[in-house]
Amino acid sequence: MTRRRQSAVRVGDVVTIDGQHYCFGLGRLALRVIEVGRRERHSDGVWIHLRGVELGRPNGPRQRRVLVRLASLRVRRAAQPANLEVPTPHVPVRPPWTCAGCGQEWPCPDRRRRLLIEYADDRLSLAFYLGLYLADAAADLPDLSADRLHDRFLGWARFRPP
Repeated sequence: MTRRRQSAVRVGDVVTIDGQHYCFGLGRLALRVIEVGRRERHSDGVWIHLRGVELGRPNGPRQRRVLVRLASLRVRRAAQPANLEVPTPHVPVRPPWTCAGCGQEWPCPDRRRRLLIEYADDRLSLAFYLGLYLADAAADLPDLSADRLHDRFLGWARFRPP
């Protein structure tokens, strides 16, 4: 890993942060970045909001938001293999709303299949979950029509009575 300048963090990079350099840190964190947020100046330096997929967890990768001290980031470029044992999960990359795992529009076919399995007995919760993403996507993708957003986020998961 190499230390990079603070402006060099990009979507797709893998960053590592020691526990004392991110809010509520509990040990070293490895994160594949899927969204770079705003910066904040505090008395102890500049901090940045990151969203990404936490790598190296025993239970598998999970999505996470963190506030990180910018000067402490160690960045590995996206062109290098991030972690060959851990595939990139099918989570949204914002603002284009593409899939981090396969590059298609999110929710991609793989994520849709997994959501249908996960919420097989509770489609109402699935609709609520997807509705939250739809609201975020509407803000990020103002050029997409309401019909197109509905079809992409909710239309494929229609409730089907038993």
